[in-house]
Amino acid sequence: MTPEIVLSLFPRDQIIEFGGLPVLDAVPSRVSWELRESAAAELERLGAPVPPHLAPGEDDDAARLAAALGDPGSVAWWLPLVAWEDGAFRYADDYLEGLVEQVGGEAFSTLVIGGTFDHGRVEDDAGKPINAPRPRIILTPPGGDPYVDDDDVVLSHAVEALARRADDLPNLRALFIGEIDDDQIFCGAEVGVAALLDAFPGLVELTVCAQFAMRFRASGHTELRRLALHGVMVTDEIANVAACRLPALEHLELWSTEDFGDAQDPGEREAFGELFWSGTMPRLRHLGLREFTFVDDLVEQLATSPLLPRLDSLDLSHSLLTGKGAQALINAEGFRDLTRLVLRRHCMDAETTETIRRAFTEAGVDVDVSGGRRTG
Repeated sequence: MTPEIVLSLFPRDQIIEFGGLPVLDAVPSRVSWELRESAAAELERLGAPVPPHLAPGEDDDAARLAAALGDPGSVAWWLPLVAWEDGAFRYADDYLEGLVEQVGGEAFSTLVIGGTFDHGRVEDDAGKPINAPRPRIILTPPGGDPYVDDDDVVLSHAVEALARRADDLPNLRALFIGEIDDDQIFCGAEVGVAALLDAFPGLVELTVCAQFAMRFRASGHTELRRLALHGVMVTDEIANVAACRLPALEHLELWSTEDFGDAQDPGEREAFGELFWSGTMPRLRHLGLREFTFVDDLVEQLATSPLLPRLDSLDLSHSLLTGKGAQALINAEGFRDLTRLVLRRHCMDAETTETIRRAFTEAGVDVDVSGGRRTG
């Protein structure tokens, strides 16, 4: 299993594996190569093997594409949100149309749509092409670098394109859509998750990464088993997740990324109370609450909720867990009934960290307290 790669804000594993399949960089560019190289370097730093398909190479990329065209269901297809090609900007809708025409929409089950959405970055990429045989080459626009002022709608338009093309993708089961290059911050038009759930009733895995624009207003979905939402989860969206009827959901992961030092306001506490006491996700066994500044308060709420006894695993990594939250973990017997507890990149001091590690290890819980003393 590939270790989780978080270089800045969010995991980047969706460029390695998604939906249980290796990811194919179907439209390689300088930016996507750099992302793959940074992920490979992080795996090497962690002492983990680097999958061959992650390493960039013109001939290898072309060979992987040829193999995937012969067996489209063997890979997760990674398409960009926007790129410069053949004298014009092309968008996710264009690449979806091309993929469906080339391999048939019924032939694949897994999509990763995301990457750079900043046209300035695309134009810069166009100015520095990788000159080698490859499936698609980004070329310099004639006459310079025209700026296209619609960055704010690139991601929402990709969502709309997917929903519009749902009939062309009858076997889509796993979908990632959103930001991949976490050096950029998306703050454009609203990205509605409901449109995707409504359009794809057979979807079993969905990850949406939209830093400041995510809106979750879905009423329910009968097949979804894994849901991950990466972005600032405001009060209304947390409450909407709690109210959504997801009878098959087993894995829920929320990333927040509030400003460092933010405190939980009464509305957020109430919304998380709705989530922890919700009966809309009866099969939920894994909960991830990550990058939250007020995670200590969340632990105290979760400790007395009816959700905790149902969980097998809990992930509070990359959040500002301190001694207060650690004490709540120790005090509540329900946390020691977990199979796995992940607390990576926390704010506990060394003594508290060791107390947590010892207490949960003795209880038979697989506990991860690595990467402590986070300060921002």
